[in-house]
Amino acid sequence: MYTRCFICPSPSIPTVLLAAILACPTGVAPPAYAAGPRPNIHAAVLDAQDLAAPEISTDEMNAILSGGGAIVFDARPKNEYAIAHIPGSINLDETQLGRFTQNYADHAAAMVVYSDGPFCDLARAKSGELARMGYSNVSRYQLGLPVWRILGNAAETSLQGFREIFRARNAVIVDARPRAEYAAGTIPTAQSIVAGEAGKAKQDRRLRYLDPNIRIVVFANSARDARGVAEEISRNAYPNSSYFGGTYQDLKRDRFFLERAPSPYFLDGLNH
Repeated sequence: MYTRCFICPSPSIPTVLLAAILACPTGVAPPAYAAGPRPNIHAAVLDAQDLAAPEISTDEMNAILSGGGAIVFDARPKNEYAIAHIPGSINLDETQLGRFTQNYADHAAAMVVYSDGPFCDLARAKSGELARMGYSNVSRYQLGLPVWRILGNAAETSLQGFREIFRARNAVIVDARPRAEYAAGTIPTAQSIVAGEAGKAKQDRRLRYLDPNIRIVVFANSARDARGVAEEISRNAYPNSSYFGGTYQDLKRDRFFLERAPSPYFLDGLNH
């Protein structure tokens, strides 16, 4: 058994820094940091020692996803994965570790495991299980999905997840298709935000009055277009944004909503 998440107490002032402060004569400022490259938040790790599954940074995770340098696994339950996950990742919950060796026979294959953030123990637990099963090249993205998103990277939503979000009525749905297509028919209550408009939408009624932590999910005519708008919204201080990894036609085929033209209120003030 393992604990899903644990909270560590807030760290105190580092001993070395405290000693430096106490050693400074009264009225004398401590020396400035040495010149040279400064740490970058995208390259940061928690630096928690784990020889079985060392950490990687957000920059390294992006490089892996871009170049296919490793198999990336999401250790969270499958319903959470469906609603939002790092694009390109595979849900470890669905693979079932009991069948894992059949699906992934190469024990030297590079693998990365992530979960729900720095204080979630799922990534540590599942990567440890993989190491005990004989997989020798396992790493952790311990910062997880929350930090991935807060750094402006959008998450992906599956069809199942989109369906759940729509039925729960607990998210803002964004239609990123061309305006004429939106005006002709869309998902009920969907807002229209096309590429390049996130900053403007943050100032008008579309996003201005929203809680910055509200869930936002974007769809378009392609996953690429939806992702671009979702990331733009995320970088305008709405980090809980995701995009549907299919097309609007995929959503229509699933028949969980009735398409209708948006009301004049939704079209008011928009360029056509």
